[in-house]
Amino acid sequence: MLTILISILAVLVSLGSLAVAYVSNRRSHMPVLQFRWDSGQSDSADPKWWLVNVGTGPATNVVVAQTERTGLKRGIKGEVWFNPVLVPSLASGGKLPLTWLGGTMRLDYGLGASYTDVERYFYTTKLGGDVSMFFIGLHLPRWPLLKLDGRKAVKTWWGLEDLSGPQWSLTRPDHVKRRWWLHPRFGLCRRLGGWADPVLSYRSQ
Repeated sequence: MLTILISILAVLVSLGSLAVAYVSNRRSHMPVLQFRWDSGQSDSADPKWWLVNVGTGPATNVVVAQTERTGLKRGIKGEVWFNPVLVPSLASGGKLPLTWLGGTMRLDYGLGASYTDVERYFYTTKLGGDVSMFFIGLHLPRWPLLKLDGRKAVKTWWGLEDLSGPQWSLTRPDHVKRRWWLHPRFGLCRRLGGWADPVLSYRSQ
């Protein structure tokens, strides 16, 4: 009996060690993006929004979008997202000016960014009312792979001067269906290219 208990304890210790090693490995290359306002106090700098990677790994498949309001919560219940823009990957410590948002600190909208790490796991950052929240999983529409009428739903950051004109790729909560078996912690999807296709009922406006 004692031998069996020792064997079970050894197995549990091994499983615990594997779990700790897995979490440590994930954290070693986990990107964390933040929206940062630069007032442009120097003579040569204009005021603008920046996207900064304060995490330990590169952020890839980065999409920046706007919303009428955000509850800074998991999922997109009650949130209407639009104007998705695909931006370049950001290395750890890297930053990118969001010039198309203009030089006004008090935007009429909240901001959000979805992105993946090197293993294609999703992360989300939401900003509203000067408060920023970071989430594991996808808690914005799954724009990187979404196409409308054969074209990508996102616009690319180069050549995008401002947000004047009509909104594009607007997504309401009724456009999104989350898989029932996917834990809310992971929002609409846990990984790019797998687990769930959250925008089954998406339709162009």
